[in-house]
Amino acid sequence: MEKIKIYFNGVGGIYEDGKSLYKYSVRSIKDLEIIINHFDSYPLITQKWADYQLFKLLVNMLLNKEHLTQEGLDKVMSIKASLNKGLSPKEKVAFPNIVPVERPLLVESPEINPYWLAGFTDGEGSFLINLYNSSVNKLGERTQLRFTITQHRRDIELLKSVITFLDCGIIAPNPLDSTVKLVVSKFSDITEKILPFFDQYLLNGVKSKDFEDFSKVAELIKSKSHLTQEGLEQIRKIKLGMNSKRVLQ
Repeated sequence: MEKIKIYFNGVGGIYEDGKSLYKYSVRSIKDLEIIINHFDSYPLITQKWADYQLFKLLVNMLLNKEHLTQEGLDKVMSIKASLNKGLSPKEKVAFPNIVPVERPLLVESPEINPYWLAGFTDGEGSFLINLYNSSVNKLGERTQLRFTITQHRRDIELLKSVITFLDCGIIAPNPLDSTVKLVVSKFSDITEKILPFFDQYLLNGVKSKDFEDFSKVAELIKSKSHLTQEGLEQIRKIKLGMNSKRVLQ
């Protein structure tokens, strides 16, 4: 986040957001022009592009002081009603007659850039080590590596493009919510495609540490160490320090 702030000429701030989270936030209308110039030059390729287009409309309205009239304020709320999660319950009570504006739709097939994919994985991907009970394994446990990227189902076409780009993976819908997940679990795909990709296109956040641990376990599986008690304990120890557990340490 500090690197991102520096990249944007030092505008904005970094704030605590809960027990173990921080967020980078730019609140000044003047400073937001720097952010808008960036995303106009480097367009988003997820459906978040629609949120950005609506957000840009709001910024322009505030710059032109349109929000200071009742008509302008109603228009602001109509845009906000289609932005992200929409109006809050209190806002719906305060503005009962607001009709949401039509949400723009990104229809172009996304072109995957490897540097973009590395950055996207920093934010949306996971490197997972799963241990399952197994009756065919002498130790009673099976080790599986999984690389995943989770998105709202509206971005399923983007995930399909990533699968085509990586030449591996499947789409797994979540029956409990509106998300879909790109999943790579075939060991040969992990070792021959996922690991070489992220060795070449480096992660920048704390997820790079998860990738390092993920790679270590891949080597243990390659050497058949996961079939020994000592190797399995080593994998279990690595797993306990990854992902959310690493953030809380």
